[in-house]
Amino acid sequence: MSNPQQLQPYPAARRSPVQGVRCLRCQLVQPPVPPGHFTCVACGAILPLQRWVAHPPPGVSRPAREGPPSPATSPAMLGETPSYRFGHPRWGFPAVVWRPAPNGPEPAGPAPSPQLRRAAWLGWLTAAAALVAAGAELWRFLLMIDGRTRVLSATEVATSDALVAASGVAVLAFAILAVAIAVTALISTHRWAAVVSGRAPARTSGAVAARLLVPGWNVYGAGQILVEIDTLLGPRHDARPRAASSRLVLLWWLSWVVNAVLVVVALGRGRGGSLQAIADTVEMHIAVDVSAAVVAGLGALVLRRFARLIDGPRPHPTRWVVQPPAPTRPLPSTPAQASSAAVRATSAGSQPVSAVPAPVPAPMPASTSSGDGPTSD
Repeated sequence: MSNPQQLQPYPAARRSPVQGVRCLRCQLVQPPVPPGHFTCVACGAILPLQRWVAHPPPGVSRPAREGPPSPATSPAMLGETPSYRFGHPRWGFPAVVWRPAPNGPEPAGPAPSPQLRRAAWLGWLTAAAALVAAGAELWRFLLMIDGRTRVLSATEVATSDALVAASGVAVLAFAILAVAIAVTALISTHRWAAVVSGRAPARTSGAVAARLLVPGWNVYGAGQILVEIDTLLGPRHDARPRAASSRLVLLWWLSWVVNAVLVVVALGRGRGGSLQAIADTVEMHIAVDVSAAVVAGLGALVLRRFARLIDGPRPHPTRWVVQPPAPTRPLPSTPAQASSAAVRATSAGSQPVSAVPAPVPAPMPASTSSGDGPTSD
């Protein structure tokens, strides 16, 4: 950039009016003036107009272009200075510190499949406890029906109340433990799946945790996170580079929404104080417990599905192959092994050992007696 040192304006600036330029002497922002006026309207000082000129880096020549030049790159256009309708630009790049680029992608870390399997087992325990709680609530409802026509036993009523309370505490304890482990595992799985698939994580860990834990928001956010993980881990094809979410995940999302609606209805109906409201609340508790068991069971299946997709298919034997038994004694040496042993012995300075067995000596003939006696035939 260079400032004009003469009153003669630049050809590019002559075609456009001056507007929005601040005078360096009186600090007055210039109003729109006709083209050709380049002095301050208040004090008459020369305005700090600038001309933007682009130069190639030192030692770099302009690359030659193939084909006929376009109108934008013609010599007539390259020789002119760019003009701006409302004055020279006022923007600029921020003053930041240069940082070195990372050497490679961020490591994915260990696979979160063990955490997913632990959360799945806790999901099964939560589903079983929810079914027990639904049975306890059903027993209480049957006792309420029988109480209209007969006097109930105090032991029976106390046992029913204790079973309802104990099962409710068990469901709450298992659910809290399962949610704590499942949320941690899903946060790790969301990031791990994105890094392994060669993508940057679309959400931070805090954003994923908020969609899983914030009441009300998690009715939609939990299903959104599970669908994203399922599409990242799911199989892909050449014709379909993005995997589709499975029906299991969509079914869990539907059950999760139904359970949330039932919880809201049960809380609203429980505010009534009439006998009918109490009976309706018990019925709603049964529906909530059954839906909670469905949500926990389907959630366990979803977590196991994610763990299987992370670990890959397990090898299953297709046929049995009988392995030959190991030899009980050393096998006889072959001629090739014997020759190699002889070569090694010769190089060590000892006599070569022949691998051919030594000939068996012939039997001795019948001996003759010494002296003049008769010989034996």
